[in-house]
Amino acid sequence: MEMSDVIYANVERVRNIKSKTTPDQNPPNSPGEQHTDNGVLNDTMEKHRTLSETLNQLQTNYSSLTAERDQLQTNYSSLIVERDQLQTNNSSRTAERDQLLTNYRGLMAKTDQLHTNYNRLAAERDRLLTEYNRVTAQRDQLQSDYRSVIAEKGLGHLCPPGWTKFSSSCYYVSRDRKTWSDSRQYCRDREADLMYFTVFRILWIGLTDSDEEGTWKWVDGTTLTTGYWRSGEPNDSGSGEDCAVMYPDGWNDLPCSNKAYWVCEKPAP
Repeated sequence: MEMSDVIYANVERVRNIKSKTTPDQNPPNSPGEQHTDNGVLNDTMEKHRTLSETLNQLQTNYSSLTAERDQLQTNYSSLIVERDQLQTNNSSRTAERDQLLTNYRGLMAKTDQLHTNYNRLAAERDRLLTEYNRVTAQRDQLQSDYRSVIAEKGLGHLCPPGWTKFSSSCYYVSRDRKTWSDSRQYCRDREADLMYFTVFRILWIGLTDSDEEGTWKWVDGTTLTTGYWRSGEPNDSGSGEDCAVMYPDGWNDLPCSNKAYWVCEKPAP
């Protein structure tokens, strides 16, 4: 039974009591009957007062419970909102967690692939290193065998094909023309250099004063002490003649950019 029904029942009881205590239109005739009626009336009035107080207390309790119910309803609604928000947040966090797990698995797969590639490359490196060491050993053995054969055959003083041996040196006489710098580079690429001196036709020789005008040096860095210059040479004509050529009658200085034949020289094996 709800509180409102309880209050309504109590009110009805009070009304019934009042109706029973209403004085009769025909008053009692004897004093004894009047005394009895007064006692009943007083008792009824006391009950009425008690019931009124009870009614008021119940009404107060009802109002208080109604307020508590409304507050609980408000709190309940707030909790529902908070619960829904927490569920939303939980769904978001779950989605983030799932994404992180996916990313983690992707990174782990990439890491495993990198480890596989690293191991494969390391194995390839080791194989190549082994092959390199094997080929190096073969090369060293072939060089040793070659030197042994040369020593046995008495071929230790041969010059490379196209070169001419004279005394303790090998000479290469060019068949085309280059600048002094290009001529020297050609020789140096073959572990030789422009020869220091030659009796051949007009040729570049390994002599230059390009570092310091007037100070002529051989390509090995030594300074010229005795020269075989043509009459009036070197004259640095036009302030650009820094390289030496060999003529049949002596040396001459020319611009290094001119082209002439050349001779390479290197020690014989």
